[in-house]
This record gives sequence, structure tokens and C-alpha cells, in this order.
Amino acid sequence: MDGRRNAMLTTEDRRWLTGEKRYEGEHAKQQRYQRRRDIRERVRTSIRDFSILFEHLEEAERRRVFEEADGELDGGVRDGLAFLLYSVGITNPGERSRAEGLLAEAIVRAGARDGLFVEEVDLSVSVSEHEPSALLEALRAGETLSVPELQFLIESEAVEAETLQACLRSALADTDPMGGEETR
Repeated sequence: MDGRRNAMLTTEDRRWLTGEKRYEGEHAKQQRYQRRRDIRERVRTSIRDFSILFEHLEEAERRRVFEEADGELDGGVRDGLAFLLYSVGITNPGERSRAEGLLAEAIVRAGARDGLFVEEVDLSVSVSEHEPSALLEALRAGETLSVPELQFLIESEAVEAETLQACLRSALADTDPMGGEETR
């Protein structure tokens, strides 16, 4: 991997989760079970540790964690939030989801830490179900997709990157760079 120290995940955990390591042989089933159990426990413990960090880590140390923020750290923050929000439930039809409630509470707590009274957190999450294959077919048919729909396709593991690239190239070839439709 990238030489990172053990943290929430050990080097072996990272290798196993990314498919670089496989357990084979007569004890493989037990080894996979044990690895999953250990990961779950360390994730739970790490999440609980955020309460301690939030309440007790010195301000200067907290700043140092983020002072050299790079793309990898930013991606980790984004994906950490995505992991947490996805895990607690991003949708709850007809009412506020658990994720929305926790995110709003977190914003209030973070504001209070800076001496700010957060009067209102206006958060609206709109979701719809899309099948990647249906979006891909719409793109192939020349339909315009929204930026979120394109991002959904790009991040979807159900669509091969090469297939999506070919569709996008074809769609771009049909469009004049100045905004008009070309006649082929």
C-alpha cells in the first residue's frame, strides 16, 4: 500500500479490503471472520474516540492535523463523512433522516465550540433511485444528463469506465464546442 502506519485499519486490513490479500486454505473462513470482526471493533472504537478528540484535543494539535490538508486528506474527510452518513441512513421517507439529524447536531456543536449560536440548520436532501444502466442508455440515446447524474455514473461500479468514456466522447463529438449541434 502507501506505507501508512496502522490506525483504524492495519496495513493487513487495507490489503485485504482492497483485494491485495486473500485468505485461502483450511482456515480461510475463520481468518476472514476474524478480520471482519477486528475491523468492526476498531471502527466502533475510532468513532467513539472522536468524542474525546472533539472535547479534549488541544486547539493547536487539531489545527496541525489539517494545516497541510492535501487532496488525500480532503478525500478522507469527504469519504469519512460519506461512510458515516451512509451507515446511519441517508434517507427516511417522509421525515428527517438520522443522517440529517446527526449532521445538523454536529454543525450546532461545532458552532458552539467557536462560541457561535447556530439558530437554524437548513438541510435538505433530495434523493431518487437511478439504475446506472438506464442512465447509460439515456446518455447513449443523446439525452442530456445532469451533473449529479453524470457523477453518479462516474462513481458507479456498475458501469465500466471505458464504456462511460466512449459514451461521453460520442456525446461530445455530436456537440459543437460553441454550444450548437453539429451536423454529421
